[in-house]
Amino acid sequence: MNGPGRAEHPGSQALPTGTPGVLERLAQLGELLDGPADLTDIQAAAATLLGEALCADLIVQAGGGRPLWAVRADLIAAPLPEGAVTLAFTVPCCESAEWLAVRQDPQRPWTAQDQALLRTLGQLLRQIEVRRQQRRTVEALERQLQLALNTAPLLLWAADPDGTVQLAAGRGLAALHLRAGQLEGRSIHDLLSGVPRVPDLVRRAQQGETVNDLVQVGPRTFESWYLPLPPPDRPGSVLGIGYDVTELLESRQAAQTAQRQAETLLKLSRVLDDQQTLSRAAQDVLALIVTHFGSGWAALWTHVPGWFRLIVTHGDAPPALQAFQERGIPDSDRYGQALLAGQAVFLSGDQLPGAVRALGLQAAAMMPVTLDAVTGPRILTVYRSDPPVWTDSERDLLFAAARTVQVAHRRLESLQRLQTEAATDPLTGLGNRRAFERALRDSLQAGPCLLISTDLDGLKRVNDTEGHPRGDALLRAFASALRATFQPGASVFRLGGDEFMVIVPGVPAIAWALDGVVRAARSVQQAGFSGASASAGVARAPDEAHTAGDLIHLSDARMYDMKAARRRS
Repeated sequence: MNGPGRAEHPGSQALPTGTPGVLERLAQLGELLDGPADLTDIQAAAATLLGEALCADLIVQAGGGRPLWAVRADLIAAPLPEGAVTLAFTVPCCESAEWLAVRQDPQRPWTAQDQALLRTLGQLLRQIEVRRQQRRTVEALERQLQLALNTAPLLLWAADPDGTVQLAAGRGLAALHLRAGQLEGRSIHDLLSGVPRVPDLVRRAQQGETVNDLVQVGPRTFESWYLPLPPPDRPGSVLGIGYDVTELLESRQAAQTAQRQAETLLKLSRVLDDQQTLSRAAQDVLALIVTHFGSGWAALWTHVPGWFRLIVTHGDAPPALQAFQERGIPDSDRYGQALLAGQAVFLSGDQLPGAVRALGLQAAAMMPVTLDAVTGPRILTVYRSDPPVWTDSERDLLFAAARTVQVAHRRLESLQRLQTEAATDPLTGLGNRRAFERALRDSLQAGPCLLISTDLDGLKRVNDTEGHPRGDALLRAFASALRATFQPGASVFRLGGDEFMVIVPGVPAIAWALDGVVRAARSVQQAGFSGASASAGVARAPDEAHTAGDLIHLSDARMYDMKAARRRS
């Protein structure tokens, strides 16, 4: 066997045999295991211990073949003699190696006592190794805990059965404007007496219960745990752990607020998708605002000289403030002047009159909604009793609500204009063929009516001799004359060219209707179109026709009969 012998390693000299020597070796090994020794040092010390205890001539590591300990150094390089007695085993603190104890004297075989001693030493080594690992684990946990206390917003405290704080540490102390050492020696019950629920939680932990809760300490919020501590023979000690979750909760609240605002903005945009009146659109907007804030009430006002008057409201205003709403908002004060100038007004609690605050109003917002010069400005207002200030996100939401009302009005106005244009003859301003067909259908459903078909005679001659602008003027003059003759009640339409229709509700006489067309033609002649005249035909529903088609066919036929008769005469 080759390699350096144990005699060459510091501390490898053979010790006196017997128990004191073994115990001394064991103590040395225990110190080695607790220290920073590497595996080679531990293996050498274990070999020395076991060789001394077993009175073995040599202990080697199987596989590598390197001698680790020998009674006589001169045996290190010598081969094992024939008849040598060996015993293989493992060492708990060096489980990666297999060991071989050698006795060169065949007359000294391994006995049961030797094996029992080996087992006992093995158990002692195992205990030493377990204690070593436990100590290292505790040290690692201590380092981790210290790191957490120094870096995380933690607060760690411990109180004895009397409630006296024995330990208080962690960065969470700084969040409460406390320093290390300020809490030790003081009563935990006195320190936390003003914090809701905490004294009860501490008492429950003193009685052996593990509890946790969210605790508000001043402006900070802690996720807190309360754990009973041993010993069981003197219960009542408590370990408290608090994690400052203030920023986490604020971030979560901000995220929830942002989500609710996004949902409300989406719903506000959908208001524009509905074909509805401005009053209905405003009602939907006010309802969304009140739902978003969860309380309060909202209103839409219109402007009349001197005042803003209430037109739409949502939510329940306190009874004491209903009279204020019914009275209106004067436009002469600085807030009214700002609104008329297109400026929003946000009032927090300290800006409201004391009498108004006493009635329950803590915050108000007034948003101008510019519609058009005819309609005038509208004012979107929101009131609430809590909280007394408006956040930036809430202001943005209210601006969006005001824009929604404004866009809804303009969109509805545009739709109404398009509908009117689609049903209006652009030259005369009368209803066109589409409007006529819808009006005739409605009239037939409403009851008896008279339909007058009339053509303006002489239009072609005016266009050919005086020009189309003059012909357009003739058409407008005849349209005005028909409207003046048959209004109110009747509806006049231009179907195209020189064709006109008049719907008269009720059962007037046919002669009266024909005379009206004659009077309209005479009015046109007096306006400077001396050669103009008109032919007309009248049909009555339901006496003469029940459907729109039959009624039109009959009145047209009678008109053409009149036109033909006039040509023959």
